[in-house]
Formats: sequence, structure tokens, C-alpha cells
Amino acid sequence: MISDWTPEDRQNLRNKVPMTGLRTPFQGRMLLHVAEDVLKWAKDGLDRRCLNESVFLDPLKEVVTTGSTPADKLLKMYNNKWRNNIDPVFRECCY
Repeated sequence: MISDWTPEDRQNLRNKVPMTGLRTPFQGRMLLHVAEDVLKWAKDGLDRRCLNESVFLDPLKEVVTTGSTPADKLLKMYNNKWRNNIDPVFRECCY
């Protein structure tokens, strides 16, 4: 999968992904589609182990299916619900 990625490709991902996430263009498609491939391969590999471990991929599946990362959700709350105030993150996102 990555054998044809050049050092420039990898550096480009390092530079752009923090800002554009899964919407980063990469080798003629979006990084989201690379994530879909990786998730499928991971699920197939875990399913072959017959230990029902693929359930642990569900949070990643949600991200790939919706295209919305946890960071995207936080930014949306920051810009809307929290009205550009970071303080609520400490109340609403504590564990």
C-alpha cells in the first residue's frame, strides 16, 4: 500500500493532515479513501483471528463512514454551541 509513497508524499501528509485531516488530497484521491482501505484490511485481519476483535474498530469505522473526526466535532462545538469559548471543553469532555 505504501511502497509507492515517496519521501515527498510522506512529508506532504505530515504538513497537510493536521489542517485538512481526512479531506487531504493524496495521490489523486482523498485521504479518507486511504483510511477506508486501511480499515477494511484491519477488519479482515482481525476477523481471520476469530476472536471477535474487529468490534474495537467501530470508533474508526464511524470516523471513516461520516468523514468527521473527533477534532471536527470539537471544532463544531467550539464554533457553535460554545460560541468560540474553549472553557466548556473542560466540563463536557472530561473522563
